[in-house]
Formats: sequence, structure tokens, C-alpha cells
Amino acid sequence: MRRWLGAAAAVVVLAAGCGSSQRILEGAAPPASTTTSTSTSTTTTVPPCPQPSVAAGQTVTQLATPLSTTAAYSAAPGGPAVGHLKERWGGPSTRPVVDVQNGWVEVRLNTRPNGSMAWLPPSSVTLSTTPYRIVISVCQRSLTLFQGGTAVYSSPVGVGQPQWPTPVGPTFVDAIVNTPRYQQYIYGPTVLIMGAHSDVFTEFDGGDGTVAIHGYPSDPASTRGVASSHGCVRSSPDTINAIKAVPVGTPIDVIA
Repeated sequence: MRRWLGAAAAVVVLAAGCGSSQRILEGAAPPASTTTSTSTSTTTTVPPCPQPSVAAGQTVTQLATPLSTTAAYSAAPGGPAVGHLKERWGGPSTRPVVDVQNGWVEVRLNTRPNGSMAWLPPSSVTLSTTPYRIVISVCQRSLTLFQGGTAVYSSPVGVGQPQWPTPVGPTFVDAIVNTPRYQQYIYGPTVLIMGAHSDVFTEFDGGDGTVAIHGYPSDPASTRGVASSHGCVRSSPDTINAIKAVPVGTPIDVIA
């Protein structure tokens, strides 16, 4: 495992292991077992993998960017503040909007549990839109970039191993950061941090198991449609180049 990503002014510092709350979960796969076994022949029906797609109402997503670095959020529209959005990774805390009621916007959080949401008052955010959506299929071990509901790029990727699965469900691009030169041979030059965390590693070396999409040039084969990681999505340089221009806050659907 390697820990990384303490960001300051859009520059990240990566080090070995998985560390503080601003580091992501990743590492090389353990050696394959040499144990063999035999079993009686049985016939099983394996359901087909769900096809990556975008619902008709999700071709464009509204994004909310807080005006304050510590914007207060509520559990319900018009309710009292129950927490604050804090900038992480050295950039804005732009989030996808899930719902709007009386001007209040419901956004996704990057906290545990995965899928957490909260409400922001209209006076505390600026709104924009994105036509992009990333769909990651764990079953197909693929990543597909959609623009306006149309698939514009698709590629195999590496996903979490069965014992360290990539968490499924809706999330978003929490940050896009640059890898320090001395660690680009491990992760490549650009990393897309996801607003999700491992369901297995609740803590590792002081970190919270944040998941990301990144390269893995030290083992290119681990990005080619295999279960190879501790939960992150390992991608080829072409895939990173295809998706790194999406805005922060772009929705990501991780499907089983």
C-alpha cells in the first residue's frame, strides 16, 4: 500500500502507505496463491454485466460551488446547520446537485457513509452545469465517459480485488490533482479523487481509505480489465487523459 495526497495549492505530496484524511487508498496486489483445488462439475448461470448507461434525466448535472471555504449545511431545507463543507485537496468543494427545494440545493458529501447528502442555502453557493458523467462498471471492469448522455470514451480499468472491492454507488469527482514528479512512475501525472471511501478499510495508517481514479505505470497490466487494487480504479494514461478535463463535481456512478 502507498499513502498519498496532502494537497496544498493544487500540488499533492505522495508518500508510501495510506495516511491522513487527505490521502487515498491504494497499493500493489499481493502475490497470487499457489494453492489449487478440485471440485465437482456444476452448471451455474452467471447474469450478464449491467451495461453502462445514463438515464434520460441525467444527461446534464447541476453543480454547486460554495462561496465560503467552510459553508454550513443542513439535514433538511431551511433547517439548522449540522456541519460545514471544508475544502480538501487544495481546491473548491464543488458537488453535484441531487435535488432542489425552495432554492435550497441538496448535494453529495465526501464523508462517510458513502452516499451521504446535505442541504445548502441558495445564498451560499454558485451554480453551474456539466454534461459529463463517468460510469465505472465493476463487473465489466470498465470506465465509460458520457457527454450529454452519449458515450464518448470507454476503456478497461483495474478495480478492487474481491476482498478489497471498489465501493459501488453514486459519487463524484472530488478533486483533480497533480502527482509530484518523483511519484509519477507509480500513479501517473494526474489523479481524480472520488468522493467515496473503502467499505473495508475504515482506517489505514491514519487515513480514511479515500478512493481515486489514477494511473499505475509501475504495473500497466493492472489497469487492463482486472481486479488488481485495494479499491481504487487503475487506469491507462489514455483513460486519464480522456477524463481529466471534466469539472470537479462531475458525477460518477460505480455500478456492480
